[in-house]
This record gives sequence, structure tokens and C-alpha cells, in this order.
Amino acid sequence: MSPRILTQAAFSLAFSLALAACQSTGGGCPPLVAYSLEEQKNAAKQLRTLPKNSPLAAMIVDYKKTRDACRAGGAPEPAQ
Repeated sequence: MSPRILTQAAFSLAFSLALAACQSTGGGCPPLVAYSLEEQKNAAKQLRTLPKNSPLAAMIVDYKKTRDACRAGGAPEPAQ
């Protein structure tokens, strides 16, 4: 399998697990993971290299929305 397909599969799995965790806790959010500034910059750089209509890019945007919703709902901020 190509690295791109493996990456897409990994993000799909992670996103599915996050959604399952939300449902299993009665609608609450799982603990948020802290990412260093360097990790965030590296991820953003990699995100910009994806094709325009990449499903992986769309999933990452959805994940950001999920994190934002968890923060707005009172989920604890990740430890730095």
C-alpha cells in the first residue's frame, strides 16, 4: 500500500475512534491531545501538499471543528 493510503486510513481510524469515544461517554468529548508548535507547523505544511479535493484534508478540517466544539463545550484543555 502507498504511504498516502496508509495515512488516510490512519486518520480515518483516529477520527472514528474519537467519534466513538464521544458517543460512549454520553456525548462528552474525549481528552484533547496537545500538539507542540513545531508539530502544528509540520502538520500544516504537510496539509498544504495534499491534492485540492483530498478526503484526508477534509477529515483534518472536520477534526479541527470537533476539537473546537469540545473546547466550546467545556472539555479540558490539553496539558502542554
